[in-house]
Amino acid sequence: MVALDTGGSADWNDDHVHDFTDEISADLLTFGQAVAADWDTAQTAGGSAPAWAMVSGHSFVVLNTGGVTNQVSSMRKELGAAVSNITHPDDNPVLTCALEITAVKDDAGVANSVVEFGFQDDSDALFTQNQHFAIFRVYNGKVHAVTGDGAAETETEIADYGQYSTYRIEFSTGHVKFYVDNMVTAAADHTANLPTADMTAKFSVRSKDNVDSTIRVDAAALTRLRKA
Repeated sequence: MVALDTGGSADWNDDHVHDFTDEISADLLTFGQAVAADWDTAQTAGGSAPAWAMVSGHSFVVLNTGGVTNQVSSMRKELGAAVSNITHPDDNPVLTCALEITAVKDDAGVANSVVEFGFQDDSDALFTQNQHFAIFRVYNGKVHAVTGDGAAETETEIADYGQYSTYRIEFSTGHVKFYVDNMVTAAADHTANLPTADMTAKFSVRSKDNVDSTIRVDAAALTRLRKA
């Protein structure tokens, strides 16, 4: 076997170190560690604080609202153990996550949205339109792709939500692309009303009509450009 003296990550096998030439990837959920160790849950209101739990033989971070209308369970990724944003659109960030949406009451109309997750300014209010964000939003039985620049937003209905799916939000210059399960073909490609502010990752669920709502996050990861 001939040793490689030079080359990038494409030339090296999995036993070698990652090549940080272009981008950096990070898992956002530390398996088994208390959620509150690196996620802030202060935007939870009435619902249960997100926490690891075993469900049907698998471990998830569970966000549960309880059965009273307009209760919220939410978590936002911290930076250095403090509430903060973690990336910027110019980093070309990519958020990939796998989660299960269960038992939500989702009436028609954006005002009745019950699930939202993705990139959002850390201080922005939850379940509020026209924020700085690139998120998935669930209402009326559908997943919607949403971008906002703080004054207006663009929303695209993209799919019926499945109980368990993989989702991706991908920034590039002038675009935000959204993927659901199919990671090759974008379900939506937004070029208008794109966020320009710093952002963090947020996951939130809200109860409506006194129906207990739950999402279970299996995995979440961030990829962003290395600072040149």
